[in-house]
Amino acid sequence: MKGPGFIIALIFAMLAGFNIPAHAQLIRVNSELSTDSLMIGDQVIYTLQVDAAEKVDFLMPALRDSLGKTLEILAPLGSDTLVNEGRRTIRQSFLVTGFEAGVQMIPSQDVIYESGDLSDTARSMPLMVQVYEPVVDTTQQIKAIKPPLNTPLSFKEIMPWLGIGLGSLVVAILLFLLLRKYFNRDSDDGELSEELLEPAHVIAFRKLDKLKEEKIWKEGRVKLYYTQLTEITRTYIERQYGIPAMESTTEEILRAFRRSNPEDTLLDEILQELLELADLVKFAKEDPLPVDNQTNLNNAYIFVQKTYPQFFREEVKDE
Repeated sequence: MKGPGFIIALIFAMLAGFNIPAHAQLIRVNSELSTDSLMIGDQVIYTLQVDAAEKVDFLMPALRDSLGKTLEILAPLGSDTLVNEGRRTIRQSFLVTGFEAGVQMIPSQDVIYESGDLSDTARSMPLMVQVYEPVVDTTQQIKAIKPPLNTPLSFKEIMPWLGIGLGSLVVAILLFLLLRKYFNRDSDDGELSEELLEPAHVIAFRKLDKLKEEKIWKEGRVKLYYTQLTEITRTYIERQYGIPAMESTTEEILRAFRRSNPEDTLLDEILQELLELADLVKFAKEDPLPVDNQTNLNNAYIFVQKTYPQFFREEVKDE
């Protein structure tokens, strides 16, 4: 049994004086809906089919945004072509919806065709579809027609936020490191300025005492032990004699010290043994005996103890 939409469409075609083309055997144009009624916002499938002899050339109508005035085309659903027994059939389907209640008309579709010297237009039957409004129970709470769709987030959607979060984290870490470096620099500058007010030998004795208490060479950190020991000695020489010991090699330091202290060969030998053994430990992986570690610490004490009074006496003598 045909639905009311089909009957209305047939009556409309008859009243409009709709003519079946004279060359119907050459080409036929049909259209149909998957249903003759729908609720506002629901979707139906509209199909347009053209069946023609293979010798007939025809042009399908361009359906893009709408069917008539009130029905919208949401998307094309595909096109099929079938060739059988000398005839060619093309079917095109579209997803359609409507947002205006009432009986809506889908107009006939024109298909221009040619066969030999003949050129004409074939048309489909117009269609009618009933669009219903939802029935609202005013005694109940207003709700959405359809519940919200639960769509999980995709990685593509998360990726921009993830990038922003990682970028912010990197900036925060860099800012933290810069601030820490700035405040540490201020702290180091303060300690350095305090040390500049103290005599060189006072600073050297204090740092040697600390190194002696830590005894890090007993923990196997021999390289670090000699690094700190020579740094204390070089810093003392630099401040006491004005020799750029921190940037100089062992040989350069020894030559400069001999020029400043040509008479005391014992101090020269103590300094040479200390610096050369430290170079072997740091650069040649030398592993000195425990007695050598203690001896070189004692030699550093002796070196500072023997040189600072001499330097002090020379300054007094000059005054």
